[in-house]
Amino acid sequence: MNARSAPAVQDVTAIPERDLRRARLLAVCLGAVVPLVLSGVVLALVLVWLPELPSPAATHWGPSGVDGFGPPATFVWLTILLGFALPAALTITTVIGVRDHWGGGARLLVGMALGISGLSAVINLGAVGTQRGLADAKHADDLGGLMLLGFGAFVVLIGIGWLLQPHIRPAPAAPLQPAHVAAITQGERVVWLATASLSRRAMILISLLVVVVVGLTAFMAIRFTDRMWVPILTLVLIGGAFASSASFRVRVGPDGFSVRSQIGFPRVHVPLDEVVSVRAVDCNPFGEFGGFGWRLGLDGRTGIVLRRGPAIEVERRGKRPLVVTVDGAAVGAAVLQAYLDRDASSETTPPDGGAADGGSRS
Repeated sequence: MNARSAPAVQDVTAIPERDLRRARLLAVCLGAVVPLVLSGVVLALVLVWLPELPSPAATHWGPSGVDGFGPPATFVWLTILLGFALPAALTITTVIGVRDHWGGGARLLVGMALGISGLSAVINLGAVGTQRGLADAKHADDLGGLMLLGFGAFVVLIGIGWLLQPHIRPAPAAPLQPAHVAAITQGERVVWLATASLSRRAMILISLLVVVVVGLTAFMAIRFTDRMWVPILTLVLIGGAFASSASFRVRVGPDGFSVRSQIGFPRVHVPLDEVVSVRAVDCNPFGEFGGFGWRLGLDGRTGIVLRRGPAIEVERRGKRPLVVTVDGAAVGAAVLQAYLDRDASSETTPPDGGAADGGSRS
């Protein structure tokens, strides 16, 4: 069996400033300026049609038709918030968070911002238009077909937003200064343990979100007792997602590289014989993966990325490379590399203990 070859050195090159400036400019135009213009047109039409709407107006449709009512001005705020404010916030957050790691994730988020604006325009115009001249909002037409049209516009505009943006190859993750770990001999057991967790800022934001969801759940449980299962299910799903992805236990040992959520699931294990190479890198989750958590990058990598900073990047045989952000990544990568070197040395050493081909290992 051949020894495991040393990993190739990856050149780290920055994105040219001109290309980065062009990508950011197009992102702001597609994700903020175009939604502003589109929402302005929709808002003007809504304001013109507003006097023709019944009061209260239909604001929600269910399987059996209209099941929610509110003041006609609701559509004014929906147009502003969903048509412009949300896409603009998503775009600005992307531009700021990505920094100089522009790539497929940023293009997709900007395309989604444009798609959200289109979806809002179709649904708000349709909901207002179908109620013009009605004396009672209960007689408003069903919006099933309009919803399909809106989601079709959402998908198409995402594609248009993607294609109109320049394809910039993201800069490879910058390697960190490697740490040195003494050679691990056969029979010796060295284990490295660490905890990967969300940043304090992210924990505060998510905690506030959970508080808001709990408040909404309590409100809907009191107001809509017949549909109480909807907010409760939402709360359970959000709580479960938060608990399973807020903190991970990272382990490097003789059995390989393991990452496990603090509640036990999800988890991933990479045996030593599946590790092709390992290195410590500086990771920008937003720029490289489009966000935080357990992510699938458009560059073919899988990421358990909870904060910006040091990360262990493991190239796996036959699977996607795995990136895990964790403090002390350089030491963890060095321990795993020491095990790889030990196995490579044993594979090239004859059974009698002599050196293979007269060579020696440093």
